[in-house]
Amino acid sequence: MYNTEAFIKDCLDSLVAQTFSDFEAIIVDDGSTDGGARIAASYASMDSRFKLIGQPNKGLSEARNTGLKIMRGEYVTFIDSDDCMAPNFLETLFFIAQLHQADIACSAIENIDEAYKPDGTVPSVATSKCLSAEEATRIALYQDSLPDYSAWNKLYKASLWKERRFPAGILFEDFATVPYVLLSANKVAVTKSKLYLYRKRSTSILSSNFTLKNTVLLDIAENVFENMKPVTKKLYRASRSMLVSACFSILMRTKDTEEFAECRKRALALIRKFRFGTFFDSRIRMRNRMAIMLSYLPRFLFLKFLKKGMQ
Repeated sequence: MYNTEAFIKDCLDSLVAQTFSDFEAIIVDDGSTDGGARIAASYASMDSRFKLIGQPNKGLSEARNTGLKIMRGEYVTFIDSDDCMAPNFLETLFFIAQLHQADIACSAIENIDEAYKPDGTVPSVATSKCLSAEEATRIALYQDSLPDYSAWNKLYKASLWKERRFPAGILFEDFATVPYVLLSANKVAVTKSKLYLYRKRSTSILSSNFTLKNTVLLDIAENVFENMKPVTKKLYRASRSMLVSACFSILMRTKDTEEFAECRKRALALIRKFRFGTFFDSRIRMRNRMAIMLSYLPRFLFLKFLKKGMQ
C-alpha cells in the first residue's frame, strides 16, 4: 500500500467478502503519506486476520518481499492496494489448485475504472484446465493468453517463494520474477473466470511517461531470454518473441533523443538479429508480425510508422 487512500477500503472490503475465510491478510504500508494507513489500521483492529506492517518507502518489490518474509500460509497471493478481488477469488483458485494438484492457480482479470465500488457480485465459474510448467511459461512469454506474468491474479504454493524474491528498486518487477516462478511449478491450473479486478488509473506506473528508468524493460527481457533459451526450443522461441516485443515497446515509447539513444540502438540491433526467425513463429501476436514487416523499411520510415500505427 502506497498512497492509495481513495481505494484501500474497496480493496480490503473485497477481502472481507471472500467466501473462503481461512486466510491471513498482510497489509504492508510502504511509507504512505496519506490517510491510507489509518484506514488499514481500522481493519487490523477489528479483524484478527488482518495485520498492518509499516516500513519506510522502498517500492513495490520490497513491500511484497516484506510480506513474503512473515507470511505463514501454505499458499500466497498478491493484491495491489487499488485493485479488488471477486468474492470467490480465493475459494475458486484454491479449489482448482487442489483439483489439478497444481502449485499455481490463475484467473482472468476484469478491468475496472477509478469509480468502481465492489458490489458483492460473484462471477460464475468457468471450467478450468491444467498446464505443464513449460507450457504455462511459454504462454506467459507470448503474452496472448493465460497465464500472464503479472504477480497478482494467481494463487501460489508458498514453497515456490522460499528462495525467491522480487528484485528491489526496479520497474517491471513482475516480468523479472514470475516467468521463473511459473517454470518452477509442477503444474499450473487456469480458469477464464474474471476473478481479479484490476483498476486502470491515469496515474499508474504503466500509464505514466516513459523515462530512462523504464528502459530496464530491455535489460529484463534480455535476461529472461538468456535464461530461457537453453531450457527447451519452445521456450527459446517464446522468449525470443518476448524480447522482440520488448524492443518494439522501447522504440514506441521512447523519444528519438540522445537520452534514449543507446537503448534504442540496442533495441534496433536485437530486432534485426531476431526478426526473421520470429516472423515465422506461428505463435507470435499479429501486431508483432506487422511491426517486423515495418522493420524492413528504411529506419526513419520504420520508426515513423511504428509510432503512428502500432500504439
